[in-house]
Parts: sequence; C-alpha cells; structure tokens
Amino acid sequence: MTKTESAISWIEAKANDNRYGYDQRYRWGEKGDYDCSSAVITAWEQAGVPVKTKGAAYTGNMYDKTGDDRDSD
Repeated sequence: MTKTESAISWIEAKANDNRYGYDQRYRWGEKGDYDCSSAVITAWEQAGVPVKTKGAAYTGNMYDKTGDDRDSD
C-alpha cells in the first residue's frame, strides 16, 4: 500500500465511523473529532508523511511540508 493509499484508508475509516465528528475547537482528535484540514494532515501523518511534524497547521501550508515524502514507499 502506498502512503497515499494509506492516508485515504485512514480518513475513509474515520469518515465512516460515527464516533468521529467535526470540531474546530478540538480539531486534532483530542476528543475524537477533526476539522477538514486537521483530518487531512493527520491522515498523512498516520501514513508516514510528517506534515504536521514539519509545521503544517492547515491545508494552505500543508503541501509545502510534504517534500518528497508523499509516495516514496
């Protein structure tokens, strides 16, 4: 499975599980919820692409933080 496939699988699992919802205040999963950008960033992190670790805080600066890590499996 590529990193892209892994990220997609993670976010699909969360989207299909009613235990997870949308929240901007606790957007990094602290209470099980995410907002749109934190869900995407967390999906990449779970797939092994350290976008949050490298400083991504929203989707507007996420791409700059991916470097060559996206599908270098």
